[in-house]
Amino acid sequence: MDKKSKKAVETTAAEKTKAQKDPKKRKKLKAALIAVISVVLVIAVALGAFVIHKFSLIEFDTDESTTIDPNQEFVENQDEIVDFGEIDDATGSDYKSILKNWATNGGAKMSSKNVINILLIGSDASSEDAGRTSITDKGNTDAMILVSIDKVNEKINMVSFMRDSYTYMAGFDRYAKLNAACANGGPAYLVETIENDYKIEINGYALVDFDSFRQVIDVLGGVTVDVPKYVADYLNRSPDYNGDEPVPYGDGVLLNGEQALAFSRVRYTDADGDVSRVERQRQVISALINKCKDASLSQINDVADVVLANVRTNVSRKSILSYAAQAVTDGWAKFEINEITMPTPDTRYGYSGSSWIWVIDYPLAAQKLQQELYGQTNIKLEEDRVTAITIMGGYVTKVSQD
Repeated sequence: MDKKSKKAVETTAAEKTKAQKDPKKRKKLKAALIAVISVVLVIAVALGAFVIHKFSLIEFDTDESTTIDPNQEFVENQDEIVDFGEIDDATGSDYKSILKNWATNGGAKMSSKNVINILLIGSDASSEDAGRTSITDKGNTDAMILVSIDKVNEKINMVSFMRDSYTYMAGFDRYAKLNAACANGGPAYLVETIENDYKIEINGYALVDFDSFRQVIDVLGGVTVDVPKYVADYLNRSPDYNGDEPVPYGDGVLLNGEQALAFSRVRYTDADGDVSRVERQRQVISALINKCKDASLSQINDVADVVLANVRTNVSRKSILSYAAQAVTDGWAKFEINEITMPTPDTRYGYSGSSWIWVIDYPLAAQKLQQELYGQTNIKLEEDRVTAITIMGGYVTKVSQD
């Protein structure tokens, strides 16, 4: 070591020794470190308390709370019960056998670490319903939308399942419309039923009622959607719409919570019934997503309080935090949104006997949905196979596929 370097080392060592011997400097350094650590701890505690508070608002489900009792009474609206006495016994039996065999065949359900599937369930229950004591008191599900997040292709698929889809209810050993699954077996049972029919794995569900739907939209200052004049006219004449202001019509009109709810629920303004309704539901949800992108922190906090206090879910706290982190780091808000209706026009027939139902070619519908969500399918179909549609074709009216 040369003299210059040796001198520099000695100087540094001397300064260090001096600082160590100087009690005033040591106290200042210690005080500074304590201040920094204190600020970090305060922030950590504040964030932790904030997260804990938000989590305390959520009603988390367990496996035990969603187990069905096969001996319980199966509840259906009288006007939605299908009378198979109208159909030839042999044909009816074959049709139902196809539904049951497909739902219970044990076929592998597709999944991927790059795809997150969460089922959003909108219940027609309300806090204003007589006898309703909590969020667990649920009615039928008028909205069933699978939010499928494709992290690789940066796409969000919004899949609407039609409420009148006729299916086999495993566990109850009976057949009914899909919207009766949650009312009888709970949201986890609805997930199971959809998984059995479409052979996909759903990671969790979030169930909300109409009260929170209205409140969220009002917190955000309304949503902007396209409202046809005939829909607005129908709602403004309907006794079921109780809004203080008439529903406006036109392209890009602003709807408040009550108006948006009525717009999402109406079924009788279109010849295709539930087809147009699920399209309106997705339109409102897309508008909500876009509104949240521009919302202030205060609005987002208010929305969180409303939603979390009125949500029932089986998604764990750990998963919620993980999804939230991924949403921020991967920029989910910028993902392309793709809208899908299940069953598709080429996999459904409409039967209008004692009650309207969708007769569905589930194997083909499941194959199509797998391809949409995962880009591949594990379902192989024979060209000359017998389907629910071909069996029921002589007894159903083919509906428009436009």
